[in-house]
Amino acid sequence: MRALVELRDPVAIAIAAVTGLAALSFGHSLPIIGGAIALVLLVRVGAGMALRERTARVVAPLATSQNQAHWFAPLTPREADVAVLIRDSTNKEIAERLVLSERTIDNHVQNIMNKLDLHHRAQIASWVTERNRPSLPPKP
Repeated sequence: MRALVELRDPVAIAIAAVTGLAALSFGHSLPIIGGAIALVLLVRVGAGMALRERTARVVAPLATSQNQAHWFAPLTPREADVAVLIRDSTNKEIAERLVLSERTIDNHVQNIMNKLDLHHRAQIASWVTERNRPSLPPKP
């Protein structure tokens, strides 16, 4: 399934098309052109899947690596992952990074706003920052 997501990548399609055109301009036969296009797509899909797997492993611990247990309550762990990424990413970018649909991310954002009684994405980012700020020791 993840390979299908990677095949929808317009950059991969563009690179494969340019490769095919270049092979055609050099006078290569159709089997060689097809093989070159398939190889480009295979490498691009493999690299994309490896990158997604690596970033998924990096994103998941964000919610659980804190010293405080369940800093993200009342959110679910997945909603917490989305909330952490909201500050610097669009819903589409979050969806790509977490290998979810954009609609699922829309739902998570709406659920986060409802649970926290917030009205803007910036408020979610502020909430995450506030929850993850190291607490200062009390003054003597």
